[in-house]
Amino acid sequence: MVDDDFEKKMRELKIRQVSEAIRVDPENWAANLEKLGFQWFDDESDPEHEEELTARPNNPRQESLVEFFEGSADSSDSSASLASLDQVLQMYLDEKASSQPNYALIRRYFKEGNERLQKLLSFGLTKYPTEIGLLDDLGYYNEFRNVSGDLIQFYLKACEEESDMGRFEELATDFCINTCGFGFDALIELEQRLGHDLEKGKVIRKIKDDQASQPEVITF
Repeated sequence: MVDDDFEKKMRELKIRQVSEAIRVDPENWAANLEKLGFQWFDDESDPEHEEELTARPNNPRQESLVEFFEGSADSSDSSASLASLDQVLQMYLDEKASSQPNYALIRRYFKEGNERLQKLLSFGLTKYPTEIGLLDDLGYYNEFRNVSGDLIQFYLKACEEESDMGRFEELATDFCINTCGFGFDALIELEQRLGHDLEKGKVIRKIKDDQASQPEVITF
C-alpha cells in the first residue's frame, strides 16, 4: 500500500507539472516538458522498416534466398522441384544459424506475407515436424498473413510426435504463446488429444498450473 500511495502521488505531481507548464507558457510547452524529463518519440518512425528497405544480400546464399522469395509462388510437385525446395530450406536454416544472419533482408518477406516463404516453412515443418524454430517462424508469419489453421495443425503434429518431455514442454508452451493472440486455447486442445498420455498429461497440467499462478496483468 505504501508503494501504491507513493506511485499515486508521483502521478498526481506529474499531472500538476504538465498542467502548469502548458498554462504558464502555452507557446513553449513542449520545451518546458522536456525540462521536466519528458521524452518525445515519433510514432511514425519504424527503424525495422528502414532497415528492410535498405537491406541487400551480402553473399551467394542470401542472393539465392531472395531469388526464391521473389519468384513465382506456383511450382509443380515434381521430384526436381522438391529437391530444389529442399536445397532452399537448407540455405534458409543455414542463414538463420549463421553468425551474422541478415534479419532485415528476410524479415521483409514475412511482413509482406510472401507465398513462397509460407510454402518453404510448410515444407520444412513437414520434413522436421518438431523443429521449434520453424514453428516460431510460421507463428511470426501468421502475424502478417492468416495461416492460423496450418499453424495449429503443425503444432499439434509436433506435440504428438515429440517424445522428449523437456522439448514437449517447450513446444506446448510455445504453442500457447503463438496461438493465444487469435483466441485459440492450445492447452485445452492438447489435453483432449494427449491427456491420456501419462507423461505428456503431467506436463500439460504443469503448464496450466504455472499459467494459473501468474498474476493477472491489467491494462488501461
